[in-house]
Amino acid sequence: EDRRAKHKEYVQKVDFTDLKAFEAIIKSLPTSLILHLGNSSTVRYAQLFPIDSNIELYCNRGTSGIDGSTSTAIGTSVVAKKQTMLITGDLSFFYDSNAFWNDHLPSSFRIILLNNSGGGIFRILPGAKETSGFDKFFETQHKLTAKSLCDMYQMDYLLVDNTEDLEEALEGFYIETGQARVLEVDTSGCANDEILLNYFDNIL
Repeated sequence: EDRRAKHKEYVQKVDFTDLKAFEAIIKSLPTSLILHLGNSSTVRYAQLFPIDSNIELYCNRGTSGIDGSTSTAIGTSVVAKKQTMLITGDLSFFYDSNAFWNDHLPSSFRIILLNNSGGGIFRILPGAKETSGFDKFFETQHKLTAKSLCDMYQMDYLLVDNTEDLEEALEGFYIETGQARVLEVDTSGCANDEILLNYFDNIL
């Protein structure tokens, strides 16, 4: 109980970051959903919040943690009778973008893309930030967004970068619109690593 109280208090007071975004996303999930999680940061953040037991939950561990997450989720969406959604990070999303190159993508399919402009998970691993070439070879920094990919594959696209806009976007995100949809959450300018590390310090 004490840990839950500390968790709630901390998440309520922090600025918009990956952690804050996951709070809003998990709260918004329909219980009839099939949910796929991308690897690494996505799984680590998702496990910090209670997910309704009625939601079917899957994760595909691909090569180096980024290969095949999107393909697996889309494969599920094609054969499943329920709506399927993927929550994923930017490196996984862009690496497996050929997954959209097919004619079978259901209009009900949804993706929430957490874009912090690189492999943010490496910023919380001990010693990683002090490694030579960290930005290029570990974090793989970039300035890409999903907009052009969504245009090419004819998917609806939304971009948000704050809590209020995210919560508003999520209100109608799961409704059938005739096209698959991508909601990109830009946290590239946020202190994601500091907020997450302080989170663990605060709840222990």
